[in-house]
Amino acid sequence: MGFALNDNQHLAVSHHQGPMMVLAGPGSGKTMVITHRIAYLIEQCGVKPEHILVITFTKAAALEMEKRFEQISDSRHGQTVNFGTFHAIFFRILQSYYDLQINQLLMDDRKLEVFRDIVRKLHIEYADENEFIADVISEISLMKSELIQIKYYNPTSCSTDIFKKIYGLYEAFKREKKMIDFDDMLVKCYALLKQNKEVLTYWQSRFRYVLIDEFQDINRVQYATTQMLVSPENNLFVVGDDDQSIYSFRGAKPEFLLSFPKDYEQAPCIVLNTNYRSTKHIVQSSKQVIMENKKRYMKDMVTHNNLGKHPIVVEAKDSHDEAKQMVHHLLALKKKHQIPLSEIAIIYRTNIQSRAIIDIFLDMHIPFIVRDKAALLFDHWVARDIMAYLRLTCNIKDGEALLRIVNKPKRYVSKAAIAMIKKEYDDVLGGLYQYYQDKQWMIDRIEEMQYHLQCMRKRSTSEMIEYIRKAIGYDQYLQDYAAYRKISVDGLYEILGELSESARLFEQVDAWFAHIEAYREKMEESNKMDLSKDAVTLTTMHASKGLEYRVVWIIGAVEGLLPHQKSNRDKDIEEERRLFYVGMTRAKEYLYISYVNERYHESTKPSRFLTQLCTYLMGDLKVNGTIQHKKFGKGIVLAMDEDTVVVQFKKSKVTLNVKHCMENQLLKVAGEN
Repeated sequence: MGFALNDNQHLAVSHHQGPMMVLAGPGSGKTMVITHRIAYLIEQCGVKPEHILVITFTKAAALEMEKRFEQISDSRHGQTVNFGTFHAIFFRILQSYYDLQINQLLMDDRKLEVFRDIVRKLHIEYADENEFIADVISEISLMKSELIQIKYYNPTSCSTDIFKKIYGLYEAFKREKKMIDFDDMLVKCYALLKQNKEVLTYWQSRFRYVLIDEFQDINRVQYATTQMLVSPENNLFVVGDDDQSIYSFRGAKPEFLLSFPKDYEQAPCIVLNTNYRSTKHIVQSSKQVIMENKKRYMKDMVTHNNLGKHPIVVEAKDSHDEAKQMVHHLLALKKKHQIPLSEIAIIYRTNIQSRAIIDIFLDMHIPFIVRDKAALLFDHWVARDIMAYLRLTCNIKDGEALLRIVNKPKRYVSKAAIAMIKKEYDDVLGGLYQYYQDKQWMIDRIEEMQYHLQCMRKRSTSEMIEYIRKAIGYDQYLQDYAAYRKISVDGLYEILGELSESARLFEQVDAWFAHIEAYREKMEESNKMDLSKDAVTLTTMHASKGLEYRVVWIIGAVEGLLPHQKSNRDKDIEEERRLFYVGMTRAKEYLYISYVNERYHESTKPSRFLTQLCTYLMGDLKVNGTIQHKKFGKGIVLAMDEDTVVVQFKKSKVTLNVKHCMENQLLKVAGEN
């Protein structure tokens, strides 16, 4: 066929009939394998193009796969091979049987309106409507992807009773309007094929060869439906990497890939273990990290690119210092090696971590693109509460701000009072006094609130936020709310911590508000920016998957972020390690990983994943070599064994425990940074 494949790629491409599992590590050419196998089936095996189904997880991936295939084959074949996402293919099957029209599909914006109407109808208490609705929608999607019936599901977004009521009303709405949503595409297709033998047989004859990309991202309903479609010939060709399974919140689990050899005992397994993307040290160090996971396929990833430097671990005092050091290193690297900004990515565990980076990029006029279109930190309901308090210190007559925080913490202002005041009073504060004129205990509460606002005026912006949290009792309010919602309060406190860190740079509230406005404008500009523009990419680890950059900087490598504080079980820690691995393997030439010694004025501990990384980095430790110790400075290695190293420092000879030094980031081989 005239294409350059390595031995394992060729084995995968030339597979004809029956199931096959291809384990494709980062940068191993999986897209090339899939497209060339399609061509092989058509040109060498005589398979009709229309009998081939290629499934991806995004529309963009499907279009890219089709484009890549057309580049290596007769363009006519690309028009008849079936490329699509699970949702697109399953909807096509449903359309053929139920005669569904596209206007019967409940799009996300309309779906949001339906949920908003339901939640308001049920008079459910929540701090933020959008957040609550998003949590419920996410849980319903997860429940359906797992094929769990509502009566057996235990929700985490709200009480079981409320969840069942919301779900029941939502399903009733769809039945009445004869509509389906994206989750229904999956579960209804599964049900149709399971219950209707004639329909199943027809589509089995249509899709005789099925190829699935990113198989590690498959969920239960997708896999179960696929298994029906490929039976009885089982011409199922799956390509994936269990080490990159990072979407458990969507129902995706590595277990489906791990169990594939049991589900299809005759399936050969091919490992694509040559990384054509990254340098030797990036490949080897990332391999050292992921090897700690127990539930995985062993893969000895290699590369022919022996050039490049070790990953560099950078220590910082806090997020501001981390951002400053990062910009210093990256600008120097850009200048020295003529690296375009578009070849640089800053990767983090959660969106909230981007705040300090964006602050310094704004200050230094460095163009950037944020790949995740998530809500801004300053648009979070907790941030809006804090800013409402601050607005009131400037203008007690700000009725919108006053109504927002009047019961945060609870001051027992009734819904009836709020409704009446909104309707009849321009002066909200005056309306409160008027409504409760006969209730001295309520007047006392209103006066206490005014007293607190008066006290705040004498403080700096960050001191005001601290006053709101402690003296006014906003922290306690969040604790009570988290207990009611059955969620962790830590994430809400993290929002407050980021607000305080941001406000710390601005003595006056007006200056901070001006910064926030500039921040918003820049984020809107970033969201509209062409991805091809020369700008630094800011992205979460989840959104970075599938991308590659010459330079990658992973920030916030500390316990509580990596792994995340919500990850307590062994399987959660393994997914967090996979996330870190995904972040590391985005790098082609240069990889930096930074950690901070404190977050929100509390000390932090370097991530356990850094310890595993340093096992590789310390492999260069040798007698007569130079090392750098955080306390003792630079020294020469005199002797070493498996557990200890003897070092001659300037003032003394010291025996060090290597494991302790690595766990606490005390030691590094000189020249790493």
